Amino acid sequence: MDSQLAKNEATRVTLVGMWLDLLLGIGKITGGVITQSFALITDGIHSLTDAVTDIFVVIVARLAHADADAEHQYGHGRFETLGTIAMGVVFFITAAILLYDSINRLRTSEAIPTPAIAGIALAALSIAAKEWIFQYTMRVARRLNSSLLKANAWHSRSDAISSIAVLIGIVGARQGYVWMDTVAAMFVAMIIAKIGWELCADSLTELVDTAVPLQRREQFEACILNIEGILEITDLRSRSSGGKIILEARLLVDSHISVSEGHQLGEQASKSLIKHFSDITEVLVHIDPIQHETQERVTHVANNLPARAKVLKALHQSWHKLLDEEAIASVNLHYLGDSIEVDLVINVDAFSSALAEELQLAVQPISYISRLRIFNKLYESSIQATRS
Repeated sequence: MDSQLAKNEATRVTLVGMWLDLLLGIGKITGGVITQSFALITDGIHSLTDAVTDIFVVIVARLAHADADAEHQYGHGRFETLGTIAMGVVFFITAAILLYDSINRLRTSEAIPTPAIAGIALAALSIAAKEWIFQYTMRVARRLNSSLLKANAWHSRSDAISSIAVLIGIVGARQGYVWMDTVAAMFVAMIIAKIGWELCADSLTELVDTAVPLQRREQFEACILNIEGILEITDLRSRSSGGKIILEARLLVDSHISVSEGHQLGEQASKSLIKHFSDITEVLVHIDPIQHETQERVTHVANNLPARAKVLKALHQSWHKLLDEEAIASVNLHYLGDSIEVDLVINVDAFSSALAEELQLAVQPISYISRLRIFNKLYESSIQATRS
């Protein structure tokens, strides 16, 4: 989904929740005063804190879905991760406040007046409204794969659960069991604390660049190896940012294909992964060659092998008596571990096996060259296609 569309949708669902929280908060506090229900007043304050949290989510969501820039080249997804941790901390604080209030209410339970029956209707309305906004927000969060919106959805669910506790408390209080309200509130506080812990734990694993689970890694590998020309995956690393995955892959290919073909295979792997897995946003590919004779991986160029300029200088010095500079069309080097294979393309009218043997003998003193293949450039054509 386009980043601007995702940003707009995340903002819209959060604003709907914010206005609902404001209305519920004011309604429950007013209703709590009228019905003499301390539980409703507390639940109303909880709803108002949700509204403040919603404003925070709107700000962070807009930052998180902003496009990458020069200073944040991998995007702004980590803002969402930090926001999710902050949400988890809010859950902990909310749970602590509820536990503290519950203990105080338990100590002074006899002083709590019996709430009016209208409090039951207000609590039931709050449960229905908060469950609706939870379902709505969670659908959008899953579609956008947004951990921050998921956190906000669970915050709405926690408010619904606390309203259930209020409902039970009011019913119990009207039946003479005032302790039921306190026990239910403490139970809700523990649920909220558990949700806060899970949110913080998930986001912290993202901040320390924890890899994707093994099952998902195997799915990624199967997708890559399905591309013809990719022989093996020598390394696959992953990390998450704002619910999105960034992959780094080292792919083993034929050592004698061209640079452009190797690049094309890497592009195919990247596009296939992004197409089949919606949460992958970027794939960084490195191409490694393989030796045919031993099928050994060549993951890096040995330090003792010279650079191209030095190799070409040595080759030209070996061939200067056998070939003119104009006769050499191209020289392709294949760095294979501790040696170099050379593909020489020449443009000679009278090419013979004797010349080929002399060229082979001339490069034998160069210790790091393991093979020389010679191709005579007999004919070359260029096709220019025009599109109407």
